[in-house]
Amino acid sequence: MTAKRTRFRSFRRRLLLRLLLLALVAMLLASIAQVFLISHAVQRQQESVLHDLAATLVPQLQSALWDIEVATLERQLARMLELEDVSAVQLQSETGLDMHFGQPTGTRAADTRLVIYSPLNEQQRLGELHIHFDKERLAGLIRGSIIQRVLELSLYTLVLFAILYRALYRDIGQPLQLIAGYVARLKPQKNAPRLILARQPRRWHDEVDLISQGFDTLREGMRHYAEQHETAIEQLARERDSLDRRVAERTSELAYLNGYLQLISGTSLKLMHLRKSQYPQAMAQTLQSLGQYLHLDACALFDNQQLRVHWMRQEDPGWLAQFELQRVPDCAPGWSVSRLDERTLMVSFSSPQRRFTYAVRGAAAQNVGPEQEGLIQGVGQWLFSLLQHWDHVIGLEQAQQELLEMSRTDPLTRLANRRHFEQHQVDELHRAQRMGYPVSLLMLDVDFFKAFNDHYGHAEGDACLVALAVLFKKRFKRAGEMVARVGGEEFAVLLPGMDLQAAQEAAELLRLAVADLQIPHAGSSWGRVTISTGIAQWSVAQGGDTEQIIDSLMRTADAGLYQAKRQGRNQVVAARADRVSC
Repeated sequence: MTAKRTRFRSFRRRLLLRLLLLALVAMLLASIAQVFLISHAVQRQQESVLHDLAATLVPQLQSALWDIEVATLERQLARMLELEDVSAVQLQSETGLDMHFGQPTGTRAADTRLVIYSPLNEQQRLGELHIHFDKERLAGLIRGSIIQRVLELSLYTLVLFAILYRALYRDIGQPLQLIAGYVARLKPQKNAPRLILARQPRRWHDEVDLISQGFDTLREGMRHYAEQHETAIEQLARERDSLDRRVAERTSELAYLNGYLQLISGTSLKLMHLRKSQYPQAMAQTLQSLGQYLHLDACALFDNQQLRVHWMRQEDPGWLAQFELQRVPDCAPGWSVSRLDERTLMVSFSSPQRRFTYAVRGAAAQNVGPEQEGLIQGVGQWLFSLLQHWDHVIGLEQAQQELLEMSRTDPLTRLANRRHFEQHQVDELHRAQRMGYPVSLLMLDVDFFKAFNDHYGHAEGDACLVALAVLFKKRFKRAGEMVARVGGEEFAVLLPGMDLQAAQEAAELLRLAVADLQIPHAGSSWGRVTISTGIAQWSVAQGGDTEQIIDSLMRTADAGLYQAKRQGRNQVVAARADRVSC
C-alpha cells in the first residue's frame, strides 16, 4: 500500500503563527491580571473611604440624629456626597426620618450599610446609613487602566516578537528552507551536489551545522550506495542467467528425495505386519525397488558374512562370493563406509555381537560417487533396522509356537494334553458328521501304577510313562488319530473312521505291545507293566450334537475301563452306548 501524502506546511509560517498565538495568550493573561489588580485596588480604595466616613462623619451624624438636628444632618450628608467615589447616600432613622442625597447608579441596592447607635447606649439603634458608590466612574477607571496596560504590553510583545522572529528565521527558518530545497533536488546519483548554507562565520556550531554535516555524510553514503547498487545489478544479471538451471536442479533433487522418502515410508509400513515366511520375498522386492530408484544393478544384505537377501539385474555369483569369503577387518564399533572398487560401495555396522554389511554396485561409477555416500549409508541403516525387525519377527513367531506347543502338550510325555485333545475331538467329530464315518475312543489306564511309584520311585514312574507314550505315538499315526495324557497314568486315544470292532482289535494289539515292553512291575500279578482299556464308539445313526457326542463317548469309554478293572485288569472291554439323546 502506498503511504498517504500529507499537506505541506511551511516551518516559517508555523513559527509565525505560534509566536502570534503566544503573544495573544500573553496579552490575554496580562489583561486578566491587570483587571484583577485594578479591581483589588478599587476595592481597597472603597474600604478606605468607608473607614474615613466611619471615623469622621458617622460620629457627627450620631450626635445630630440623637438631637434631631435636621439641618446638621443635611450638611453632613452633603459632605459625604462630595466624595468622588460616592454617588448617593440615604439616611433612615428609627423615628421615620428618611433623607436622600444624590442619584444612585446601577442597581438600587446600597453598596454599604452603616448602623448608627445612640451615643449614650450602644445597644440602641438610631438609624441606618446607606451608601451608593459611583460604579460608572469606577468602571471607567478600570477600562482606562486596562487599555493603557494592554497597549503598553502589546507594544512590548510586538517588539519582542519581531526580534525573536528575526533571530529564529535567520538562524533556523532560512537554513531549513535551504535544506528543504536541497532535499527536494536530491537524487540517488553518484555525483550529488554539496549542501551549502549561507551563514555568517561564527566561533561555534549549532544543530543546523550538525544537520549540514549529516547531509554531507548522507551524500557520501548515497554515492557509495550508488556504486554498490550498480555492482549488485551486474551480479544479479549474472545470477539471473543461471537461476533457472539451479532451480531446476534443486527441484529435481527435492523430487528425488521426496520419492525416496515415500518409498522408505511405504515399505516400512508394509513390512511391519508381515510374517517371517513372507519376509524373504518382501526384502528382495525392497532391494529391487531401492536398486532401481538409486540406479544400481546389484545389492545384497550380509549378516555376519552370511547372505540374507540380495537382488541383481543379472545374476553374478562371483560378486556375492567375494563378500562371503572376504576377511572381516578389525574396525571400531559403529557405522562405516568403504569401497571395494569404483562401482562397489559397502556400508557396514560392527559390534562385538554382530556385523552387518549392505553392499551395492552402481550401474555407473557416478551412481555411487562421494555425493551419494550419505544417502546410501542412510539406506543401509534403514535396511539394518528392517533386518533387526525380521529377526524380531522370527524370534516372536518361534516364541509363539513354543507357547502354543506348551499350552497343547503334556510336558512329561510330549503327548497332547486334555485341552488340546478336547479341541481335537470337536474338530474330528464335525468332520465325521459331515463325512458320515464312525469315531471310536480308547480310555487307557496303567495297572497298579501307584504301587509302581511306591516301589520304584517317581523318577522310574515318569520314565515308564514316557516309554508308554513313545509306544502309543508309534501305534497311532494315521491322520486324525491322537493320543493324549488326560490324567496321572490315564491316557485317551481318538480313532476317527474306526468302528467298534476295529477299535477293539487296535486296543488288543496295543495291550500286547505294552506287555512286550517287559517293564518290570513287582506290584503287579503279571510282574510287568500292563494296561486296561475301555472302548466307546459313535456312529452317525446315533445322532446328537457335538457336546453330547463327546460326553457320551467319554462316559461310555470310562464305563468300559472301570469294567476292565473290576474284571481283573490287563484286558480290553468294549462298552456299547445307547442312542445319543437330542
